[in-house]
Amino acid sequence: MSMPISSDRTNWPLVALLYGLGLLAAGHFAKVALTLDALALRYPEAGAALPLTVSMTSLAGILFGATAGIVVARFGARRVLLVAIAAGALLAGLEAVPLPFGLFLALRVVEGFAHLALVVAGPTLMAASARTADRPMVMGLWGTFFGVGFMLFSLAEQALGMGIYLAHGGALALLGVAIAPLLPRRVGRGPVVAEGWLARHSAIYLSARRVAPALMFFWHTLMFMALLTYLPDFLGGWASPVLPLVALVGTFGAGALTRRVPPAPIGMMGFALGLLLMLAFWGLPELRAVLCFPLMLAFGAVPGAAFASVPWLNSDPADQARANGAIAQLGNVGTALTIPVFTLALAFGLGGLVALSVGISGVGIVVIWLIFGRAVRS
Repeated sequence: MSMPISSDRTNWPLVALLYGLGLLAAGHFAKVALTLDALALRYPEAGAALPLTVSMTSLAGILFGATAGIVVARFGARRVLLVAIAAGALLAGLEAVPLPFGLFLALRVVEGFAHLALVVAGPTLMAASARTADRPMVMGLWGTFFGVGFMLFSLAEQALGMGIYLAHGGALALLGVAIAPLLPRRVGRGPVVAEGWLARHSAIYLSARRVAPALMFFWHTLMFMALLTYLPDFLGGWASPVLPLVALVGTFGAGALTRRVPPAPIGMMGFALGLLLMLAFWGLPELRAVLCFPLMLAFGAVPGAAFASVPWLNSDPADQARANGAIAQLGNVGTALTIPVFTLALAFGLGGLVALSVGISGVGIVVIWLIFGRAVRS
């Protein structure tokens, strides 16, 4: 049986270390995205296949995100996390070596599994380390890991260049040594019935409580990275480093707010305000430099609400692991689709970007209302 969450106080040192692992999990993507120019020099034969070094790491999450929760249920979050840390440290060290491009790409696919294990086991352990009153805020903090991690790796890349690969592996190894004796045992473990891939997914996606957080998160990921990429074209270069930070404030703020307000209304309000502000951004060009701040705060609130809703809807850590697996799976699908879909929309200029964002936000509101209503009733 999984260890029940009964802490009367939050283990903040462990929460901080687990959040640090989340930042390093973001590094699985960031270190390659930030060094594509250097990789192009290392692998001139790669040509148009070079961007696959980033996107192929999403493959594990797309195919096996939901299954990862089953793995945690079988082996426990602690064991899965430690294996992921060790694998990530080894893979980062190997990637620092100028291997043939095909082998480098294969390592990136394998690294996707290490990333997936971290982002499923990590939040499961964070939730188990927090008292009930603090758990929504802790999960809101986890929701900021990708943006903060990407920003920190950007700073590290400027200082280290390709040395960022070895730094990533070393940081994973050191943090793994520090965190191993502090991790609670048996968290996330639960009864696992022998079942096929389809049955495993059915166990998650037919459960409103397990899938609701992922469905909220999906509509966010379907547009968020594209907004960070393309909105600066209509604002100026200053916006590129600023918009992610503004969104992170919204993410953490939403996580804290869920201590008093259920996550679903926060997610719906985030999409609703973002929808209205996108229309204002299109119709009031003279105010765009001001509107972009509340716009990113609103959309940034959605992942904070989504991650906080995992323990809010699922009290058992094994169910939380399954819900986090669904978040990882649908989040990877959204991240993989966002740039291509919005690139097509931009054929119609800013109007196309706004129309698509408004449509996605509207669908997100309806989906949250339906699935969370069903989850609460179940």
